[in-house]
Amino acid sequence: MTRRARISLSVFLLVLLAILGGLPRSVLAAEPPASRTAVVAGAVENVYVRPDATSEVDDQVILGETVEALEETAGFAKVRCASGTVGWVDARSVVRDSKTRYGTPYEVSSNVAHLYRDPDFSSSRPVLTAPLAARLDVLRTFDQEGHSWAEVRLPDGRRLFAAGPDLAPLPDIRPPLPHPAKWIEMAKGFLDAPYTWGGTTPFGFDCSGLLTRVLERHGIRVMRNSADLCFRDPRLVPVRFEKLEAGDFLFFGTDRKIDHVAMWLGDGRVIQATSYGIPSTQITSFEENGRLKGRFRYARRLAAIPGAPRPGAWSEAKRSALEAELRALAGKSGVRFGIVFRDLGTGTAIRIGESQAMNAASTVKTAVLLELLRRLDAGTLRWTDELEVKNEFRSVVDGSPFGVEIEPEAEAFVMGKVGEKAPVGFLAREMIVRSSNLAANLFLQLVGTEAVQKLLDELGAGTVHVKRALFDTKALDRGIFNDTDAAGMATLMEAAVRSPRLSESSRKMAWDILAAQTVNDEIPAGLHPQSGTIVAHKTGSVSTAQHDAAIVRLPDGREYLLVLLADGFQGDVARKGVLQTARAISRAVWEAMIAP
Repeated sequence: MTRRARISLSVFLLVLLAILGGLPRSVLAAEPPASRTAVVAGAVENVYVRPDATSEVDDQVILGETVEALEETAGFAKVRCASGTVGWVDARSVVRDSKTRYGTPYEVSSNVAHLYRDPDFSSSRPVLTAPLAARLDVLRTFDQEGHSWAEVRLPDGRRLFAAGPDLAPLPDIRPPLPHPAKWIEMAKGFLDAPYTWGGTTPFGFDCSGLLTRVLERHGIRVMRNSADLCFRDPRLVPVRFEKLEAGDFLFFGTDRKIDHVAMWLGDGRVIQATSYGIPSTQITSFEENGRLKGRFRYARRLAAIPGAPRPGAWSEAKRSALEAELRALAGKSGVRFGIVFRDLGTGTAIRIGESQAMNAASTVKTAVLLELLRRLDAGTLRWTDELEVKNEFRSVVDGSPFGVEIEPEAEAFVMGKVGEKAPVGFLAREMIVRSSNLAANLFLQLVGTEAVQKLLDELGAGTVHVKRALFDTKALDRGIFNDTDAAGMATLMEAAVRSPRLSESSRKMAWDILAAQTVNDEIPAGLHPQSGTIVAHKTGSVSTAQHDAAIVRLPDGREYLLVLLADGFQGDVARKGVLQTARAISRAVWEAMIAP
């Protein structure tokens, strides 16, 4: 066989193998990965919380809207919407986005637009009715019998006809228009639209769907849910009720749940989508509607509006009012409180009984954690090092053996390691997250109380004293105990996340571990459950004391420190009262931090 014949045969075999699918993937051209973006092909599609058309509707997507396709199951596609909502839509209602444009991008500019099979209003009923903001490709525009028409292509390939005046070119960029008068004008155009849970179109709105659609049409995209709008959206800032201006947002609900939002029109009226009365978008008197006036909680304004207030400002009057409230709460409790509050951004502070020494209980475990992190930074300890886990320790008094009392919740994971070795990182996390006394004593045995105290002194937290291991009853009988005051504990907590004596990675690790705390019945329990606030903290309790010390991070990134130490009580009933007071103090501080 000649060389040319051999080459021709080789080419023939390669082609044959390719046709039969027999070539290895490395030889054939690589297949492009499937696109994760998809386009909505239905007029309005519900976004369900589960892949089940009978489950709760969380949001809606509309014709031409781009979504991120995450997975498919049982005829449903899980998608991430432009609003941020993640939920399930009918898989038949979305098509893969080919990125190909078949015409000029347009959007529906009327409240609704009928799409017809032919350019004729009377020859057939509409094939589909698209809502405001639906997107489609216009192939051509033309006039016929005195009417303007546009031939459009839908994402699923269908070609239909729409009345020209119902459409407008889709702008490349929709610049933000923080102009409340324009918002109100548009919102009034939706009056009498039916109330629809999860609705975002003139076919039916829910309360936040109305406002988010109005703002979206003015180039402003905010969070979809009313509670998120109230507490978590950085584009909104707090405003006092007496300072309301047209276009501000009012939020309604209870101390535990925000469930409604409306737009302030001025003159004591709001525009809202509500299920009460005639379920619809309506203008309502604030004063005359008990569900509004009686359930009002917060007011917000778009931060981009000129003159909008800025969060975080403290006047002396505001600080003094908060201090008076905290003193009243602590005084009414009948127990001794040590309180330190500090806004870590402005330095504004309140101190009440901050120098009163109390049994530190488990709050000293934060000091132990910082000594471990210091050694981690120095390279003398690794998170993967292992310690032998045993419940036997030596008293600081005479070296006699003792063990810790096993509390099932605190020691659930560490006790399973008794008689074995466990990593330092695991034990450090258990010491804080579940407040393992066994893990704390293992570390105090490893590093020594002197080293922990030396670090505390260097950090400026010298009024926190670590003198013995936990459950060393002989030491306790001799009056040797770990104690702290609120001032020292505040310094320790701030050092955990801000001290330059720890590396950035160690400070982040301290934050992550403290924020994973599972005992959350004091400072965190006082916050609004929907607030989106993160609390990095350590609790502690003994028979006569109840403590919590925290760094609290708001959704806008601002942080404050709050230490609540309480002692001088006996029994479960009294402890319940202390916890209720601590929660009330926590709530008062949080309310002041988010207030205008």
